[in-house]
This record gives sequence, C-alpha cells and structure tokens, in this order.
Amino acid sequence: MIGSIIAVGIAFAGLLLFERDLPTEVIDAQYANAQSQFLRTDANDRIHFRDQGPNDAIPIVLIHGANGSLHSFEAWAEALSNRYRVISLDLPGHGLTGATATDRYDIDSDIAAIRAVADHLAIERFVLAGHSMGGGIAMAFAKDSSDQLLGLVLIGSVVPWRPRGIGPEAVEQNITKDASGVDNDSSANAQKKPSQRTGSPLSILRLPGASLVGRYVDPALLAERAARSAYGNKEMVTDGIVQRYIDLSLREGSRAALFKRMASRTRQITPPPTFAGPVLIQWGSDDTWTPPDLIQPLVEAFPQATVVVYEETGHLPMEESPALSVRDLLSFLDSVSEEQLAEPEDATTELEIESDG
Repeated sequence: MIGSIIAVGIAFAGLLLFERDLPTEVIDAQYANAQSQFLRTDANDRIHFRDQGPNDAIPIVLIHGANGSLHSFEAWAEALSNRYRVISLDLPGHGLTGATATDRYDIDSDIAAIRAVADHLAIERFVLAGHSMGGGIAMAFAKDSSDQLLGLVLIGSVVPWRPRGIGPEAVEQNITKDASGVDNDSSANAQKKPSQRTGSPLSILRLPGASLVGRYVDPALLAERAARSAYGNKEMVTDGIVQRYIDLSLREGSRAALFKRMASRTRQITPPPTFAGPVLIQWGSDDTWTPPDLIQPLVEAFPQATVVVYEETGHLPMEESPALSVRDLLSFLDSVSEEQLAEPEDATTELEIESDG
C-alpha cells in the first residue's frame, strides 16, 4: 500500500514537471536568421552555422560552451565581420544543430563538426576561439591540428589537464590589460579577488538517475537560475535570454542529446597542447563557473599568451562586456593579420636575394 502511494506520488510529480519537446521546424524558424546556413555532412549530420564578413579576410571560428549556442557570439560577429570573416556554429546536441543522425556528442564529434564546416567553406587556416567547454574543444583541435590554426582564443575556458579541487593560485604575469584598456606591467602582480567557485547549477544534471527523468523535465526550472549564476551582472539576464535557453533545450531531441553528451564526457586529465602561435585569454573577474584562478595553468601552458580580465564580468565576457572584449579581440586579430601579411614579403625577399646570386 505504502509503495503504491509513493509510486503514485512520483508519477504525479513527474506530470507536474513534464514538458514535451517542441518541433524542430518551429524552433529553427524562430532562432535562425538571414546568415544561418545548414550543412549536411558525409555522416548525414545537419550542422547549423553562420558565415559573416569578407570572404578574403582572415577567418575566425567561434565555438560556444556547454548548453550554449552560436547566439552567444552575435554581438561579436556583428562587430568583427566589418573587418574579418566570422564563422560560428552550433555544436552537435546544441542550438539549431541539435540531435544528430549519428547521435554522437563526444569531443571527437565536436571537432568533426568544426572540420566539416571549415572544409565546406574551403578555409585552410583560421583563428579558433572557444568559450568555456568550447575552449577545451579548441585546445583539443590545436593538439591535433596546430598547423591549421593562425591563433587561439580562450574565453573563460575549462582546463582539461587541471584536476578539480585545486585551490586558487595568484595570476602574477602576462596580464597586459584590464577592462579599462590601461596597459599594466606584465611582470607586476595582478590584484585578484578571492576565488569563489560555485560552479554551474546545471551540475545537478550529473546526479545519479538524473538522466532517467531529466530528458522530460521542463528546462525552465533551471534556465533562469543558471543564467543568473553565469552572468556577473544579474540585471543583464533578460526574459528573452532565458527564453532562448528554454526554447533551444526543448527543441526536439536536444534534452536527450544533452544527457548522452554528459555520459560520453568522462573527466579525463589530458596534457596541454603544444601550440607556439599567438594566444589570447579573456576572462571575467567575477566568473564563478570557471573562476580566474584557472588562468594560471593556461599561462603556464601558453607563456606567449596575452591575458585580459574584465572587471564586474562573469562567465560570458562576449555578452556581458561586448564592446571591451571585442576591442581586445580585434587588436589580437590585427596582430595576427599583420604577421600573415609580413610572411609573403619575407618569402619574396629571400627569392630575390637567391636569384641575384
């Protein structure tokens, strides 16, 4: 009798929390725009991407974080595309890519999606920028294909080779600019707020048994809390932002894909990539999801990196501080562009000297 009552109670609670999937075509029509394109890969996966800016400019590929989408980069894409070619995409299981035909959501499928879009657009070399989980994906790409990358940009990135539970470390070098744009002595100690890592509210989805009901539960229960936790300035979390996260989560098959992705990504400590090219690290001073103490192991891995920390900014500098963060990214891209323009001239000079001899 008691068991029957408990079962009925659980079933009733499930009905209260249940929210059905929304049709793919409805969500796609709402969140695609004039720049949206859909690529059908050789594996029959359908990848949503946008290609903006001049085709002959240096390309930058933007990779979003976990449970995000290319919409996080819309402010950046609009500003950058005046001078550079900007490619953004929704990773498998995310955004308008959503559930895929192969039903694979591990890091290899993410890298395959990046390669598929780059090959489709005939882009041989590019700058790769990744936010949060996307930073880990960008570094994994750099580990396998560093020769394809003109530069690497890491925004509030995960650090795959750093075990969880390590306390905060002072970042004492390579901080070249603050949010006001004032240059600082790179050898000076950077004054930092104490690290207060609260993590993502979405970590509850990793609890045992969460996948059994999570793919049916209304994402509105977590969406606003997660957004407010990610943003340093809570007032920036609008109803439109929260609704976008809810709608994209409800896109047909996306919640099931989320749990498959989480199951496929066991925590593995991997060594950092060897990448000698230019690196830009951008971070929010108030980021509690990937706190600023994670900058130090990245600086150790990439001693050539330029580090920029934005005050009163949380986990999403590209959304919370778009003008400041895009300014620093443009400066980085300009330096990469200057290096690329210099290379052919050097090669021509060497040929001329050889021919004169």
